[in-house]
Amino acid sequence: MRRFSALLGVVTFLWAAVAIGAAEATPPIVQSMQIRGRDFCLNGEPFFPLMVWLQDQKNFAVARACGINTVAGYSKGSSGTKNVREYLDLVQKAGFYGVMPFDERLKGHPALFGYIHGDEPDLPHQESDAQIEPAGTLRINQGAPLWKLLDGDVSSWSVLDPLQGASLTVKLKEPITVRSIAVHLTVSEGLALAKEMSFEADGSEILKATLQPKRGRQNFDLPKPAKFKDLRLQVLSVVPGKQEWGSISEVEAFDQAGKNLLLSRPKWVTRSTPQRTLEEYRQIKAFDPSRPVFMTLTSGFHPQFKKWPDEKRLPMYADFIKSADVIGYDIYPIYGWNKPEWIHLVRDCTQMLSEMAGPERPLYAWIETSKGGQWTGDLAHQKDVTPAHIRAEVWMSICRGATAIGYFTHVWKPSYAQFGVPEENRTALRSINEQITRLTPAILGSPGKLEVRVEGEGNVKLDLMTRESGGETYLFAVNYDERMKETRAIIHVSGLAAGATVTVVDEDRTIRAGGGDFGDRFAPLAVHVYRLR
Repeated sequence: MRRFSALLGVVTFLWAAVAIGAAEATPPIVQSMQIRGRDFCLNGEPFFPLMVWLQDQKNFAVARACGINTVAGYSKGSSGTKNVREYLDLVQKAGFYGVMPFDERLKGHPALFGYIHGDEPDLPHQESDAQIEPAGTLRINQGAPLWKLLDGDVSSWSVLDPLQGASLTVKLKEPITVRSIAVHLTVSEGLALAKEMSFEADGSEILKATLQPKRGRQNFDLPKPAKFKDLRLQVLSVVPGKQEWGSISEVEAFDQAGKNLLLSRPKWVTRSTPQRTLEEYRQIKAFDPSRPVFMTLTSGFHPQFKKWPDEKRLPMYADFIKSADVIGYDIYPIYGWNKPEWIHLVRDCTQMLSEMAGPERPLYAWIETSKGGQWTGDLAHQKDVTPAHIRAEVWMSICRGATAIGYFTHVWKPSYAQFGVPEENRTALRSINEQITRLTPAILGSPGKLEVRVEGEGNVKLDLMTRESGGETYLFAVNYDERMKETRAIIHVSGLAAGATVTVVDEDRTIRAGGGDFGDRFAPLAVHVYRLR
């Protein structure tokens, strides 16, 4: 019976995917599209964008079946298209709106919901002032740049491909005088190892060294002090490995006092600058002021991640936010970090971004939908993203002010897929999105006038949002406690009469209120929506 029920669910879901995938094209967006505070109003009606990121048209039907209404992002040639205008035509034909990278050809397109900046302009990466010129025979690996030879971190490494005969020159700004040179090898199974190396100072050989096949510093005193501005090093011979490429972790040159004069520590910089991003925003708005500009940040604005010192972090993100009409972020506690115990950060990050963005700028959050990430190790050790996780993260975001939601569906393990969401999570997405779409007038209703607060036994973390719509008050509540604790909650509502009926939306039950409050149980990560008059 259980197998039959599961099969029936899959068949029903696939039937829905076909039916929704064959939906008519989206109605055109008219000039009355507006942003009111944080709310979207489309064609005179409240609208809640439910987005999916960067999809080929082959995934459109299943995305529609999951209740998604907007496609965000475009990569060159996607779905066999020549440009983003052709792609947006496909997006519209499949029944979606589009949030697309800026292109002048998009202006006036009936399915264009908005433009979006390049992804994560605040993403940090390292840059170095070190100047290292490789010989022409070296194949350069951008993922392991040559400046890592001088970064002071012996656990980092630079690829020399091929290792045999590899040659490069360190170019210094000023001459230095050194007494010894040291090398740290990268020792890893299958890699070739440097065996003999030579060093030339301004064209004259100062050292020929034989290296041991081991980790750690191998230091060589020079016959006499050497003064130079250019240091050329070359691998003369190697211990062969399965690969012809190898690596050197660090090269050091010490003066008489023992100071490494080659050291050049890298600095952290963002993918783009706030100034450049703001200029792009102004150019877009000058050309087409009719559509909002979206921007997705990383979660680096949260101090939890210690990406930037406060004196840089706060003003930098304030400047980034100025470059968008709609601001969002991504954090994937399980998919990205393998840490379900970080799930509360979805709520906290949304709250923080809400405070930084102010009440007149819509917010959105990207939500994880499965395991299979690149950075969380072997798939067998990755923890599952469950329907309960997805639902709780969505409502954490909404309760803290998000008026749009995006779903990140890409997986890399066991193999790459743009829409790698497991079946049970697809079913959950459909349920969550159907409820959001149906309750959009309430979610985007006016803030409730009643005084409302929630308390959970055992100090369990609960969040609550109050909205009024159609003469009724809606309470949206979520248990976001990372300890996965169940609790009994008391929800206090000013003026709530004893004996009043509270409807629990979509749960086929009601609760009888006491004088000024009512109680309910919250399983771990549970979400409840209450309606009362």
